[in-house]
Amino acid sequence: MTSPQRQPASRLEELLRARRFVITAEITPPVSCNADDLLRKALPLAGLADAVNVTDGASARAHLSAPIAAALLARAGIEPILQFTCRDRNRIALQADLMGAAACGVRNLLCLTGDDPKAGDQPQAKAVFDVDSTRRRAGGRTSSRPRSPPAPNSRRPSSAWTWASCAATPRAWPSTRRRGASSS
Repeated sequence: MTSPQRQPASRLEELLRARRFVITAEITPPVSCNADDLLRKALPLAGLADAVNVTDGASARAHLSAPIAAALLARAGIEPILQFTCRDRNRIALQADLMGAAACGVRNLLCLTGDDPKAGDQPQAKAVFDVDSTRRRAGGRTSSRPRSPPAPNSRRPSSAWTWASCAATPRAWPSTRRRGASSS
């Protein structure tokens, strides 16, 4: 017996499953508390890009929150891809931000390590790295396991995401490698 095909949760998923050529663009949320500043940057992409990547703390600098920016784009009818860094959040904050973004209609996720804070405008800031991007990807679909449960009576966060992906640059931050790990 075959299981029924589930409906795509986003237009991006629908296009990719149909093996269509997809164009994405990337925007960095503004250093602003005004949603209109974000929309002024993003609205010209409507109809040109199939989805828009929303960076998270690009260049290790503070910007409008990426999950909020992605939710604002979704509300404006622009398909967002939430770039989500593990640099600034512990696992509790990661889960809370992911559930919040999913509750606001954000369905596409790209987990990244994030830029080294020393490269930003506040080099004294400390990176958190309770979970790195590759472990976040592994945990993104298993966040209902006992070691990291979702809130009681909530939908499992993993059921909300269309595409969860991660990217890693193993040598980007030598200080984050595990002791004893090979440097080759």
